[in-house]
Amino acid sequence: MLMVLAVRQGALPEIRRGLTSRTPVINYHDVIERRAAKSVWFDCTTKELEEQILWLKKRGAAFVSLDQLYSALVRGTPLPKNAVAITFADNYLGFYERGLPILRRHRVPVTMFVHTGYVGSRQGRPKMNWSQLRELSRGGLVTIASQTVSHPADLRTLASDRLQREMIDSKRVLERELGRRVTYVAYPNGKYDRRVAGAARAAGYAMGFTEVQQPAEKSPSIWMVNRYVHTKYRQAWADGGG
Repeated sequence: MLMVLAVRQGALPEIRRGLTSRTPVINYHDVIERRAAKSVWFDCTTKELEEQILWLKKRGAAFVSLDQLYSALVRGTPLPKNAVAITFADNYLGFYERGLPILRRHRVPVTMFVHTGYVGSRQGRPKMNWSQLRELSRGGLVTIASQTVSHPADLRTLASDRLQREMIDSKRVLERELGRRVTYVAYPNGKYDRRVAGAARAAGYAMGFTEVQQPAEKSPSIWMVNRYVHTKYRQAWADGGG
């Protein structure tokens, strides 16, 4: 019922008007040691990750957390010049083993979006377990957020009760296991519409992320925040005014 009421309320809140900043949010997936025949487009090698972070730093990027971004978008809190936010998707163990040391070395705050139905899974690409996620959550550099329960290919195709469960159950499990509030969600594969965004709002998320390749300030609402895939990091930097 809560979700239905939220969707019926009409227009979702707009990003604060008059913002002059243009903040790119760049999203990564798995971090691998080196490319191989089975590597796919969303893989990022350790060398590529470090090179991209250094490329951005050399140009003056100031890495910010999603908490900072949220405050800027809804309250107008100033961000540092050349702000860039980094996120990761899918809870891959490769992030913990290979990506995290690089991010720690460069002190880059990141958010990891987790599909709770696969935490600790060793099938296919291994996923981080709850112990590792708790460690990250306590460490301060990594914010843990939701990517639904089962990572449906397209949330838009789900019946309302299933969509509601994907949003609410993931949030509840993450908060129970981590002992802290979870306020951000990413829509798997970037697939969303107004109903999906309304479900995220009704579930209690403060901000939701798509994969529209534009700066965050150009997003249509706080539950439809734009985000670049990592292969577009140069475009993201240019669009951000860098």
